[in-house]
Amino acid sequence: MAWPTLAELVSNFAPMLHLDKDEVNLPSSTDWYINQVGYQAAGGIYSGPGQWNWGTVEQSSPDDYLVAPQVIWASLMKGYLPSATSYVHVLPVDDRTDMVDLQYWLFYPYNGQEICEVTGWTGSTGRALMPLSIHWGDWECVVVRVNVAQQVVGVFFSQHSGGQWCSPNDGFLTFSSGTHPNVYVASGSHANYPASSNDTYEIDGVDVWDVRFAVADYARGGGPNVNLATPNPPVVIQNDAQAILPTPVTPPPWLAFKGRWGQPLEPTLTDAQIGSMVAAAANGMQLSSAVEDAVQYVANSTTLQAWLSEVILPIVKGDLTGPTTPSQKGSWAVTPTFLPFGSDTPIKSSASLVPVALAAMPGSEIICIGMGLLPPMMGAWSFNQGQWTKVASPTMNQLAGLAACATPSGGLALLGLLNQKSLVAYTSSTGSGGPWSVPGLWPAPAAKTGASIGQYNGAWYIAWGGSDGTIQYLSTTDWVHFSSPQRVMLPGANGPVAATIAGDALVAPAVECCGGSLVIVAPVAGLEKGMPTVLGAYVSPDGSNWTGPNLLPSMSLYSDSSGSLAGGPNGTLYCFYADGNKKVRYAVTSDGADWSDSGTIAGALSIRTPSVIPWQGGFLVVHPGKGSPTLYWNSATFE
Repeated sequence: MAWPTLAELVSNFAPMLHLDKDEVNLPSSTDWYINQVGYQAAGGIYSGPGQWNWGTVEQSSPDDYLVAPQVIWASLMKGYLPSATSYVHVLPVDDRTDMVDLQYWLFYPYNGQEICEVTGWTGSTGRALMPLSIHWGDWECVVVRVNVAQQVVGVFFSQHSGGQWCSPNDGFLTFSSGTHPNVYVASGSHANYPASSNDTYEIDGVDVWDVRFAVADYARGGGPNVNLATPNPPVVIQNDAQAILPTPVTPPPWLAFKGRWGQPLEPTLTDAQIGSMVAAAANGMQLSSAVEDAVQYVANSTTLQAWLSEVILPIVKGDLTGPTTPSQKGSWAVTPTFLPFGSDTPIKSSASLVPVALAAMPGSEIICIGMGLLPPMMGAWSFNQGQWTKVASPTMNQLAGLAACATPSGGLALLGLLNQKSLVAYTSSTGSGGPWSVPGLWPAPAAKTGASIGQYNGAWYIAWGGSDGTIQYLSTTDWVHFSSPQRVMLPGANGPVAATIAGDALVAPAVECCGGSLVIVAPVAGLEKGMPTVLGAYVSPDGSNWTGPNLLPSMSLYSDSSGSLAGGPNGTLYCFYADGNKKVRYAVTSDGADWSDSGTIAGALSIRTPSVIPWQGGFLVVHPGKGSPTLYWNSATFE
């Protein structure tokens, strides 16, 4: 097959935007905005509207910014829908010639308000507008990956500091006129979602006294629809896939702009205003008297107002100085890695299994083992040729933080935390049904978390959280002989410092190799007051000396959860985890130090750590669901 012309390609797959019914900050073209704003140079020279052009500011500084004159704020905030245009950057997908990424960049003159959401334990929710992340200029992006057969492979929806890939097989993507992805745009923030919802899309939140305080988006549709194919066709601003589509492109002069697309704004909410906002959101909710009293107490206490602002402000991550030009963003040069997951599917009769462990057995079989809440305490399933079958379950004491792997003899090893005190390991030569023996690996080390298992330099490495909260590990080559436990020690100003783990028995650090180094990923408590728990990666080139933590790009980590690691193609390493919004997210690295946020598995929600294992050129992921511990599974194969 042959590619169409570049103009035909970007027009054929241009998204269809569905704005929210309450949206008042509409998109426009860049020219419409630029012609009405001034230019503030870092050196102090200000040029008003019509007094500057891109030729005079060609050597722009990152500290330069555009200025919206106050006398026309009202009209600029509204945007100008008749001029709305998409600006397309064409990227090759790795070194392939049968696939390209079409980055459709969208410009909004003004980023508006989001929603403060307060939800009680009964499920009753109250909402109030939250003018926290307002700023001039707003760049958003929708990436459409297409192949030479003129098929959509996947679509990436930008959402705040991250985003979400969707696959045609996951049940979330829909199309207008056959090839134009439907995009539902959140009111105010302009985050992009694959489907409309009458409920809010939670960005992030925190639970306090059985009440959830959150920042959320509305993307219900019902507002104007913006066809980005016509009447204003997409404008290609850069073509980096000329080996496939040999059409030269002249970039617009603003693409080289290094500064900001709006003047700095001051945060608009004091602690007292945040308290009033929370009180307004909670007003009229059907809460129990105790919960309502607690919410009002938070809203009215000056001490707790300050604490609440420390919780809410990091969630918003609003850029009050205006955004940078698309070419200055990290996602411009590298599209987030796409894994074409299908739809989440429950594993039949798997209710009440938390936590779970996966092990790849000889041949193509995968074993999933979970610890139940009620007798019989454990359950096991075999996965083969796309089907799950219940198999004989282990019979042993209740364990926490399970981990499993195949042994060199073709048997199965199972690790867990016994009685919340010590780490133990069992081995079976016949699979999940046993019989099980306890290897003489070590006097069972004192621990406060379960363990994980990864391979490095021909050995299995086991990592866990010690009883003192430090991250510990040991190794074995045969599941008979084991090294002595060691701590992850980091360089400190006054000598080596032990790395610690934030979490309980269900929070196991993940261990695997990447780029010739050993990598351990574990929850890290907020590095600053009021900051949420996130994931951090510790890297060792020799299994002894460590650096870190290198933070993964999560807005926050869901409580009592951690990450799971699995190796990808070309020496990459993937980490799967449940973020603060209960979404199953994945990040990728090639060295354990720098991580890119690749997005979420569409529709996958979890309150515990997902389990992941390499499978058929991709990954198999198993995770407890959001509302109950029923297990769900999903898979993806690298394109």
